Amino acid sequence: MSAHPPAAATAPESATTALYRAALGPVNTAHYLAVFERFDDAGRASPVWNPAAGLLTLNWLVFRQLWGSALVYLACAQGLALLVLVAARRFLQWPPSVEWGVLLTLLLLSIAIPGAYGNALLHSDTRRRMTRAVREARTVREACAALEKQASSKRRLGALVVVNLLLAGALGAGWLGGGLLQGLPAPAAQLVEAPAPALPAAPATPAAEPEPVEQAVAAAPPAAPEPVPEPAPVIVTPPTLPALPSPVEDSPPAEPPVVAKAAPPEPAKVVVAKVAAPKAPVAAVVALQAHGINVGLFADPANADKAHARLVEAGFPAILQKVESPKGEFTRVRVGPFASRSTADEAAARIRALGLDAVVFAP
Repeated sequence: MSAHPPAAATAPESATTALYRAALGPVNTAHYLAVFERFDDAGRASPVWNPAAGLLTLNWLVFRQLWGSALVYLACAQGLALLVLVAARRFLQWPPSVEWGVLLTLLLLSIAIPGAYGNALLHSDTRRRMTRAVREARTVREACAALEKQASSKRRLGALVVVNLLLAGALGAGWLGGGLLQGLPAPAAQLVEAPAPALPAAPATPAAEPEPVEQAVAAAPPAAPEPVPEPAPVIVTPPTLPALPSPVEDSPPAEPPVVAKAAPPEPAKVVVAKVAAPKAPVAAVVALQAHGINVGLFADPANADKAHARLVEAGFPAILQKVESPKGEFTRVRVGPFASRSTADEAAARIRALGLDAVVFAP
């Protein structure tokens, strides 16, 4: 018996197929070889669906090194999105339903057009690179070697996968971080910067109604053995003292203006408590034959001390006296002595300029 003939050997690969294989690289080569063969038999490229080119358009263009097409795709996608979201929203004022419909249509077109014509685009670019390689090489083998160096490799595909995973992780982390931040309470800086509740303001004293101040009341003189001539009565009005505090609750009630009478040189129950050091040398105790000035009779010793301090700072020979009365103990502020009535009047005018009361009494 004769031996069976051996199986038919595989037909040798044509030069065109070898160049296609070298230019396409090791990824999905058989699929593209079959598609390119149909294109060459028909003499033209026809629309054939390519899932990778339609669903992962930018990644597929970058992997197949179609740089010009990738730039055109990005420019068209961004330009159309800006046209709808900015220009159309501002000038056409579409309702939201129309706007979403236009965006959905653009999304479908961005998938359908690259997916249908991606194979034709790759076939045209591959034929161009093959023609350039054959022109520059001496043999088909050298042209294939040159095309293999420029072809897309599995390493490039792995790098694209890593980049996409990193981008997806960054987007997911940003989305999760934004959701967590929305659930957190307000930061401490915002709590510190929150405006404090307004405290009730102290009631302002009306300008038209100044607070009452202690009136200067001349001490009533005791019965004297001999009558003393009384000077002309002087009406004393309540002065306004900006620097002195308001009278406290324990001060005697305010009385209407009274007529001040001149006091004798030595009133009863008068004790010299303090003698100020004036600029000009004067006696510590008021002289019996000198003129003086009654500044005020204070129930609060602190108010008397403040009036006394202001007089001393202004250069007046001021003294403090303790006076006993049926209403309690008071502190009198006096200035003097003065050698003449004119000198006392001039000093009284200066004291009134300070906002204090001043009543001149004769010896």
